[in-house]
Amino acid sequence: MKSIGKISIIRINIAIGLVSSAIIAFQLILMQILSYIQWYHFAYMIISVALLGFGAAGTFLTIFRQRLLNNYTRIFPSLLIITAILMAVTVIGVNLDAVRFDSLLIFQDLRYTGRLIATYFIFFLPFFTGALAIGLSFLKFANQIGKIYFANLVGSGLGGIISLILMHFFSVEQLPLLIAVIALAGGLVSFPKNAGKILQSMTIISILILLGVFFNGSKLKPSEYKDISKTLLLPAATIEYEKSSPYGLVQIISSPVLRFAPGVSLSYRDTFPVRKVVFNNGNFIGYLVPETDQEKSSILNYTTQSLPYHIEKIDNVLILNTGTGENISLALSHKVSNIIANEANSEIFDLLQNSFVDQYSVKLKQTMSRNILTSLSASYDLIQLPIIGSFFGNSGLNAIESRYELNIEAFHEMWDKLSDNGMISISCWMDYPVRNSYRILATFDQLLEEKNIKQPNEHIIAVRSWSGVTFLLKKSGFTKIQEKQVQIFCKDLMFDPLLLPGTKEINYGKYNIIQDTSFFRNIESLLSSKDEEFFDEYSYRVKPATDNRPFFFQNIRWSGIHQIISTIGEGSLPFLELGYVLVLFTFIQIIVIAGIFIILPLFIKSWKSNNKMWVFSYFSGIGLAFMFIEIVFIQQFTFYFGEAIYAAAACISILLIFSGLGSYFSTSLRITKKILLIVPIIITVLLLFHTFTLSTILSYTIAKSISLKILTSIVLIGITGFFLGIPFPAGIKYLSNNNQIDIPWAWAFNGYFSVISTALATIISVEAGFVWVLLLAAITYASVGMAILFIKKMDK
Repeated sequence: MKSIGKISIIRINIAIGLVSSAIIAFQLILMQILSYIQWYHFAYMIISVALLGFGAAGTFLTIFRQRLLNNYTRIFPSLLIITAILMAVTVIGVNLDAVRFDSLLIFQDLRYTGRLIATYFIFFLPFFTGALAIGLSFLKFANQIGKIYFANLVGSGLGGIISLILMHFFSVEQLPLLIAVIALAGGLVSFPKNAGKILQSMTIISILILLGVFFNGSKLKPSEYKDISKTLLLPAATIEYEKSSPYGLVQIISSPVLRFAPGVSLSYRDTFPVRKVVFNNGNFIGYLVPETDQEKSSILNYTTQSLPYHIEKIDNVLILNTGTGENISLALSHKVSNIIANEANSEIFDLLQNSFVDQYSVKLKQTMSRNILTSLSASYDLIQLPIIGSFFGNSGLNAIESRYELNIEAFHEMWDKLSDNGMISISCWMDYPVRNSYRILATFDQLLEEKNIKQPNEHIIAVRSWSGVTFLLKKSGFTKIQEKQVQIFCKDLMFDPLLLPGTKEINYGKYNIIQDTSFFRNIESLLSSKDEEFFDEYSYRVKPATDNRPFFFQNIRWSGIHQIISTIGEGSLPFLELGYVLVLFTFIQIIVIAGIFIILPLFIKSWKSNNKMWVFSYFSGIGLAFMFIEIVFIQQFTFYFGEAIYAAAACISILLIFSGLGSYFSTSLRITKKILLIVPIIITVLLLFHTFTLSTILSYTIAKSISLKILTSIVLIGITGFFLGIPFPAGIKYLSNNNQIDIPWAWAFNGYFSVISTALATIISVEAGFVWVLLLAAITYASVGMAILFIKKMDK
């Protein structure tokens, strides 16, 4: 058996596979943890910080290359053991009161900005040490880079699968420790035959630390501004149930003062019912519906959401994203004979089944909304969506959340599922400045235009309460009798009509007065020929969301930023669109931090090379474009699978495993300039194919069986992934045969552009759409191939 020093090459590959698996699993688990203690936006931060660790490791290798290589057999296992220790204690460190930051305070208190940077650094450490071990192996065995890179990528791909499995069986607090054990196993596998006392002592210390974390781990604390934190402050508030899964941490809280009063009518006179509340990752999901209340008159009958049941006899209803089943209860109170409802979150779905187990008219489907819309063949009298936005006005937290059920394509699918007199009902909380109401109405208007409806005004009715608006879209148009019923409904429950087709003069504020009357003028403009003029002049982006840009709650238009600030104040902007602002903030920070950790230290050591331009263009392009592709795949397959963590794990696993196979294949190639040109061009062609067909293929197969969807994902991602795995090891091997001093610089450039590409891809997706991200990735890979023109004579 061939050995390198005192460690066999087989054990080196196994150790790299284990630590790579641990790094990816740890990355996904940190996303889950931050989704609970903060908000999901920090998933992008974790990806950037992980890549920062890899980039900084490349820079470190550039400076200390020879010293590290001379002591490889001791340093390699030591780094893996240190990585295991850091993974075990990292979450404890960021959970300390002195370090904990709160995203809502970052823009108000500089101390929290400092805490955020400290959190970056703590998260950065295990990725840095793990990447250092991998990068050192790349240098040590540069002539066998294809096999080493294969172990790295396949291990990383398996890490995504491992993290999903562990999330099903262990709490989020336990997961970092379990992943640390995998990294520690890598260190033990790579022990040299005659391990010295230092390595032996490190092993004992690491085991003791891991045991200490096991017995004394800290409890995760969600942000004080999250819904669950505020709820737990109520008298006698108790967590009655909690279950962790890849969908998040589901918790049920009870309190004698938790009452269900969802924007009810001012005419309501009964006592408000006490209900238990369900949270997912600390975010409010809904109130549990007790079995005894299901067929009683629902309190939702005193909200605008009950409007469709008061103007039309409903026999068949499809309830999308039903959550805890409040709209099911509303339908049951009106004796609807056939109720179909979906919920994607498996834990919440189980709660739903328990709540409505005896209701034979209710058929529950565990799937996503777009999936059920394309799979059902029946027609429905009513398709009802959940109320959107937030009663507390913080929907800006969801600014970069993909909401595919609110896109124009989804409403086309709903329209096709309506019976001749069927209706679509959607409600939203009033927000200020107004965005959600305008976007819903703009979506309805565009749908009717694309369906060639001659009199669109006759198909839309809207009713407003003191807290929200309900919009109804009817396939056949509303009759005079139904308009009269709407007026009676409003009078009885003290609501105000907002849109009534046959009424010229509407008393907008008879019961619920608002000071800003421009809201009513803008509503009228959206249904007139002046809608494009309104879109251009309004400070916020309220055009319909699309599958290419599925960010319903992202409303910032940079051309209107000055007017926004003058209206709400500069200090309030981050709260208005916090989700997007955090991505922009992360992008700016990561450019600076990556420059300090990756690029700046390179100037300590001179770089003597004839091919600086090629090394820079080739490896930075690979780093930038590869992450562009990964981010788009994660976003698009979130639509496909219905859950971000599943999409991330599936995409990362398939992409990296097949990239690993491509890397292994590269070992059989003789790396020439021709290979360095052809492979990036092949990738360019594949990306152009994805640019123009990926969305169509996913939409066509979304309702198919899970096995077919997985097979489709493997084909779409795997073929591209195979070729994506070739350029990096091919480039490293080319340098290994010609000028090894360029290798650390190549690693650093690749790392830097990988770091900044994560947030940059998200920003481009929001501003221009996924198509442009893929198109830019294709152009970048074409540039990588053409960079061969910069290669001059190599220094042997």
